[in-house]
Amino acid sequence: MVKADVMLTVKEHFQRNTKVLELSGRFDYHSKLGLEVAILGAQEIGCEHVILNFSNITWIDSAGLGQLFLWYHRMRPSRIHLSIVSPQAPVRELLEYANLPEVVPIFQTEEEALHRFQSHLSLH
Repeated sequence: MVKADVMLTVKEHFQRNTKVLELSGRFDYHSKLGLEVAILGAQEIGCEHVILNFSNITWIDSAGLGQLFLWYHRMRPSRIHLSIVSPQAPVRELLEYANLPEVVPIFQTEEEALHRFQSHLSLH
């Protein structure tokens, strides 16, 4: 029997020049490939910001954490920003333990991330 939260599902929508990926399930080694296509594809369509909505992520393992750092470094030369919003407490603790918020900001809401990103663009 397969648990419903084992697979990662991804829904995407766009706001301004931002791609928002709503994630559900477990973010682990097995789920990174499909998500990588969605994240790195943002560059091809001209997005300048990718928001990962973690509100329905139930677990992240070390492979998932490593992928977030890797994607940040792969998108940085193209000036594409990466943000995380709404992680549940146990997932947020793992993100903070890995020091991820030092490179990928975490926000409470998509609106907060969008506002901060738009403010950042107006300064440059």
